[in-house]
Amino acid sequence: MKLRSLATTLAVLVSTAAAQPEASSDLLAAVARAPVLEAARKRIDAASVRAGSAGRIADPEVEAMGSRVNADAMGENRDMWELSVRQPLPRRGERAADRDRAVAAVAMAEAEFAMIAGELAADVALAIAEAEGADARARLLETQLGRMQAVIQALDSRIAAGLSPRIAGRLNVQTRIAALQLTLEETQRTAADARAGARARLALAPDAPLPAFAAPLTVEINPTDAATVAQATARIAAASAMGKMARASAHPMTSVGLRFERERSSMGNQDTVGLALSSEIPWRSRQYARADVRAAEADRAAAQADASAARHRIASTISRVERAERVAATARRLAAETQRRLDAEHDALTRAASANATGGMGAESAVLHAIDILDKATETQLQIVDAETTARAARAELWRFVSASRLLSPPSRPQPPAPSGIQP
Repeated sequence: MKLRSLATTLAVLVSTAAAQPEASSDLLAAVARAPVLEAARKRIDAASVRAGSAGRIADPEVEAMGSRVNADAMGENRDMWELSVRQPLPRRGERAADRDRAVAAVAMAEAEFAMIAGELAADVALAIAEAEGADARARLLETQLGRMQAVIQALDSRIAAGLSPRIAGRLNVQTRIAALQLTLEETQRTAADARAGARARLALAPDAPLPAFAAPLTVEINPTDAATVAQATARIAAASAMGKMARASAHPMTSVGLRFERERSSMGNQDTVGLALSSEIPWRSRQYARADVRAAEADRAAAQADASAARHRIASTISRVERAERVAATARRLAAETQRRLDAEHDALTRAASANATGGMGAESAVLHAIDILDKATETQLQIVDAETTARAARAELWRFVSASRLLSPPSRPQPPAPSGIQP
């Protein structure tokens, strides 16, 4: 086999990973069908039902009593019975605080749902990005492995023809093939593990298809409306309601009642009607209420700190996504420049080998040099794939910070195109 035809067989065409619009994805729909989200949805329903009973008023109490007086020989026996109705009254501000607490519980359940949906969407998108990146690396390795097999066949032909008396080059190529095969097996295992992890998170069958990769853009992230911030805001509202409940518990519990009593004797009936008003003495409850108010204020401060920390995390994640996308763009640009240099080196090697086509040792060295060029080209492509996968993984993290309303009701419309994609 001539060196020129061998070099042509070994040539690799490195294409830049141009920006591709992301396919319309049903990622959120698949996430919404996950059992963990179904449980979170039931918790929202339970909190909503409980809100209907918030601010309740205690039921009235009825009490009946009968008695008989047995007098001595000089007295008179008497029968008495009594009926009373008593209505406990809520503490001042208690009902409003209870309603606020119920509303905050619903908001917290919805925020929890959004948090779980965002976490699940981020984990699934991250696994899909890793799987697709591993697939792209595997395709590059398979291409390189096929070219190395062609080199082995070419070297075997030269050895059989007596043009290459040494077999050191063949052994070197065999070693590279073994390393490539091992790397290919590990890469394929990584892709399979990532897809299995995604199916496990979505509770899908082992052979069920996965949704396509999808992730929000940085411009879609609003730090004031993120799911993590919504959860902290709901906790702030719950802490405020608990503070109101604590202050209301310092007020005395009162009740008002109506009493009717009848006494029957031989002289006739004697009826008594009375109005009763009772109140507890809140000298212990006020001390407990002050402690509860301080605890509610501490919870409120903690929730406010969590909201501030969530906003900082969102800003940091957005910056990381932007940096990763800049690195991916730089990798594509530098890969094109590197490929041009490798093509020039390959052409120079081909011309030099053509000038001395009958030299056994020189031709063998040229073949090994061509293999080195192909290795460098494959490594360049792998760097592009790694950069694109890193950018996708960073964008997948944005699911944790999307709007809570978007996660509570997944949209059916296609998502905006992504700035980058993997195309080895």
